[in-house]
Amino acid sequence: MTSVLAVNNFIPVVVGALVVAVAGIAVYLTFRETKQAPVGDDYLHALEHWIEGNLNEAATLLHRVVHDDPDSVEPFIQLGNLLRLQGDAERAAVLHRGLTVRSNLTAAQQLSVGLSLAEDLNALSQWEGARDVLDSLPRGAMSRTRYWKTRFTQWHGLGDPAEAARTLKNAPRQCPEKDRPWFLAAFASYQLDRALAHALEGQSGEAKARLKDVKNIAGTQSRIALVRAIMAAVENDAAGAVSIASDSLLDSPEELDVFLPLLQEVLLQSGHFERSLPILERACQAENAPPSLWIDLAMLYEKLGYREKALRLLESKSGRAPFTPDAAAPYLKMLVDDAPGSDFGKVWNMLSMPGGPEGWTCRQCGHHDERIRWFCPSCQGFHTFTPGSCSLEVS
Repeated sequence: MTSVLAVNNFIPVVVGALVVAVAGIAVYLTFRETKQAPVGDDYLHALEHWIEGNLNEAATLLHRVVHDDPDSVEPFIQLGNLLRLQGDAERAAVLHRGLTVRSNLTAAQQLSVGLSLAEDLNALSQWEGARDVLDSLPRGAMSRTRYWKTRFTQWHGLGDPAEAARTLKNAPRQCPEKDRPWFLAAFASYQLDRALAHALEGQSGEAKARLKDVKNIAGTQSRIALVRAIMAAVENDAAGAVSIASDSLLDSPEELDVFLPLLQEVLLQSGHFERSLPILERACQAENAPPSLWIDLAMLYEKLGYREKALRLLESKSGRAPFTPDAAAPYLKMLVDDAPGSDFGKVWNMLSMPGGPEGWTCRQCGHHDERIRWFCPSCQGFHTFTPGSCSLEVS
């Protein structure tokens, strides 16, 4: 989807480490030039290792630096950040909290320590503590992208999605201009995710309110239509569901693919299953239509007695990379059931039936959900879900 929604709002842990490391190098150069806090080669080498992804080597060197120079500040801050990155947020919090009582910190260092401590507490699920730390920071913190991301994590962790959404909405007014698209996209994804949850629970008023929040954000229209169509389907409004799908989802095959099973269920209950036929036919003409839509249409042809149409459709897709035996398995099963005594049918029944993807999985942390998600409640990644199970991203 070519919109602000398709952004890297699901920063992997190691990429986050690289950002911190680059910031550390900037601090290093600044302090070296002003001769306020000489830093040894070990600190520079630690940051270089961090950038290259050699976290263990970086940690070893940072431990050496703080041992040799216990009065240093920047190495202590970065060591704590690295400990949190390596999964030891408790030690990181102890280290950063110890820095807060030092009297030799500059204003910039006090801010960095406060943000680092809040991130530690978020990682420990100590949401109230993180809120207290963020509340105590000077107003200048609000010019930092890091502040807004940390604040969002804190509010979401506290179970206050309204404040979490408000944080994402307010951030672009004060954060650096280059990061504003990220927050706009994150706000849209977060509110759409909430809207879909409300729609599935039959809370149409809440769903409509969330959709209203994002209706003017570019690139959200197909997902807004998806949520509206699901609202109609949940309310057993077959005509409304078909109308929305026909008017708004035909040019968005990915969203239609998500919605189609629910639409067909509603149409089946209403006795108008065949009404999804023209919707599928139009959707399958799109170049980016997923193979699952081709198979759905072939199966619908089969159910309606149009096998020749089904075979012609699949023949037209021959040779395309996504058109695999796994993708075609549901239709192949229908053919086997039609000729159970054939040799093919006998062999087929010996095999493990390839099933379609069940649910959705976050490719960042592996969190699984029965429904499509545009926000991961586990790792707080945006737009990280893919159908079925998947391998985690490796950075």
